[in-house]
Amino acid sequence: MGDIKRDPASNEKAISLDRKLEIVIGKTWYQAPPINHLRDVITRGLDVYGDREAVRWRVKPRDTEIVSKTYRELALDVAKMQTWLSERLPRGSRIALIGNNSYPWMVTWLAVASGFGVIVPLDRLLKPSELLPSIQRSESVMFVYDAEWHEHVLAMRGQLPALTHRVVMDRGIASEVLKQELLSEMGEDDHLFILDEILNAPQDVAISPELLSPTDPDGDTAILFTSGTSSTSKAVILTDRSIAADIRALLGSVKFPDPLQTLSLLPLHHAFENTCGFLTILSIGGTIHIADGLRYIGKNFEEHRVHLTVVVPAILDAMHRRVISEAAKTGQAKKLKFGMAIATFLYKIGIDVRRKLMKDVLEKLGGRLQYIICGAAPVDIETLKFFRAIGVEVLAGYGLTEASPVVAGGNTKKNEFATVGQPLSGVEVAIDNGGKGDGEILVRSDIVMKGYLDDPQATAETIDEEGWLHTADIGHFTRKNSLVITGRSKSMIVLSSGKKVFPEEIEALLNHHEAIRDALVFGHQGTSGEIVITAKVVVDQDKLRDLLKRDPTEEELGQAIANVIEDVNRSLPSYKGIRSHFYSLQDMVKTTTLKVRRGVEMQQLEDYFARTKTSWQSLRGKNIDDVMASQDQAQLSATGEGTRQGVPVDKHALKETRVNEKALRKQKRVLEKRRDLFERKKIILSERIQELKEFEELLIADEQAYEQEGNQKESDFLP
Repeated sequence: MGDIKRDPASNEKAISLDRKLEIVIGKTWYQAPPINHLRDVITRGLDVYGDREAVRWRVKPRDTEIVSKTYRELALDVAKMQTWLSERLPRGSRIALIGNNSYPWMVTWLAVASGFGVIVPLDRLLKPSELLPSIQRSESVMFVYDAEWHEHVLAMRGQLPALTHRVVMDRGIASEVLKQELLSEMGEDDHLFILDEILNAPQDVAISPELLSPTDPDGDTAILFTSGTSSTSKAVILTDRSIAADIRALLGSVKFPDPLQTLSLLPLHHAFENTCGFLTILSIGGTIHIADGLRYIGKNFEEHRVHLTVVVPAILDAMHRRVISEAAKTGQAKKLKFGMAIATFLYKIGIDVRRKLMKDVLEKLGGRLQYIICGAAPVDIETLKFFRAIGVEVLAGYGLTEASPVVAGGNTKKNEFATVGQPLSGVEVAIDNGGKGDGEILVRSDIVMKGYLDDPQATAETIDEEGWLHTADIGHFTRKNSLVITGRSKSMIVLSSGKKVFPEEIEALLNHHEAIRDALVFGHQGTSGEIVITAKVVVDQDKLRDLLKRDPTEEELGQAIANVIEDVNRSLPSYKGIRSHFYSLQDMVKTTTLKVRRGVEMQQLEDYFARTKTSWQSLRGKNIDDVMASQDQAQLSATGEGTRQGVPVDKHALKETRVNEKALRKQKRVLEKRRDLFERKKIILSERIQELKEFEELLIADEQAYEQEGNQKESDFLP
């Protein structure tokens, strides 16, 4: 197929006659800054923004003092670390990185990726056993990690033959015991270092263009592991060219206030936050406020008064619910609803007084919040309407790690609801649909990855000979050239009639109900061979408890779910309707961006049925937690493990046992909540103890100073 050339400023739609691809090239709305390499993020920050604050954070969440670093200081720290790295490792070395969002994390990422080597950012929320295969596959020679990971790294060290150097990020929060252990270990291992000491060491270092220049713009720059099990996750190789291209594409599509204040909430290891909330912000001189944690979001919004943040839908929905809940508690619900209705009506007729009418609501968010970038999953339409009504524009986006990662998004000129926006500036997006309707989404641009690590076959299957990245996502364009994601081809349900159903559409409808915390929709084969659309839903017990003013019974739980299913089915074509469902009180397995790990959940269900030799029908309308417990007990009885000295257990006793088990599970949930509360209080107490220790140290220092001063005064009177 011959290339189709279109002016990126025109946002034209074209049909390729050879393959029947519907193609849109993203329009350039703004002139992006000249970020041609990742080094330009650093050097431009130094040259253009100099003494402007680049990053601000607290060492501990309860600290009153906020630490900050300017663009000049950031550039010098990056150069200092690159110099230190070059004295110990050859250029191109792979360096693993894990930890909470922090300034040392940012410096490490920039120092490695801007020209020194290959950065391998890892998910800090995974278990060490889940991380080990990824580190092994990356063959990283250096591991930079938060101090809390030190024991885990020590345990893994023997299984990492490529690892030669370790660098600990203290961040000012490591305990004195751990610090002493590190110092003792450093005396025996000259390849163990503390990053804080490296950055704080006095050194006259200048920005060296030669040092910061990538040896090859198309060489490996970052290795990112996609979400999935440790054995199935793919290792995506991004280049200096691809990441820089995505930054330019983003900044050709949006324009934000200058100077810009942002709040960093999502994990920096995730490509979405890394590109949108970190690199892009530094490219335009913004100030990044590192959040103190999810529990401090409200406080951070109010004190930092940010213009922008990057979130996933779960956080956006929580922000929405918080405002609505507070309005209800203070008797302001009707006033809020009326104000939003008036603001929306006036906005639609060209009179924008939303931020004036909604001033009180906006003050809870700091008063200056204007934009929220949201991605990784569909956004609830009611949440979008709420934020637009109060004068905050939610820019929903679409992307994947293999595209560095952002492909499309709502921009600050045009933002169409119920879509993920138009292709980014200069990015070519196609729908492989034969010229009409839904089809697989393809992407062609410099933002596309180099390939998968050590997997040429998977790379060839994903990027075709014409340079199109096959996303496995299904969607279509609107008349305004915005992209609508219908679902994933891998999760698509094909009914016996041949009709296709995308579970994501139904899951979004289920998740809209306040009684539902999460939903998973899939198709399974019924007894007569037909495909049955089935839903697993996680009940929001707290919400039901608030509505009923007491704990719901099993019957009430079942009826509440049945009502939700009935309501959802009314809004769907009959062939898409949910035919079977079951529910749970336990959260499903999720990724870092709070998406349900469909494959893991489905495998757990399949394993359960294989183990108990039961069918899907056994779950219809029931609490899967109770069913699984009962089935496991029945299986134990059948194998003799549920008998005592070969005598079968009495049926009435077994029934009583199951009732007791149910009560115990309920009691266990209560105990778990109390345990969580205890742990939180323990953390607060430990922080208070640390504060007292610090106060004691200050007191001792004052006493010593006083004694020295007294001795000096006494010596003044001596002959």
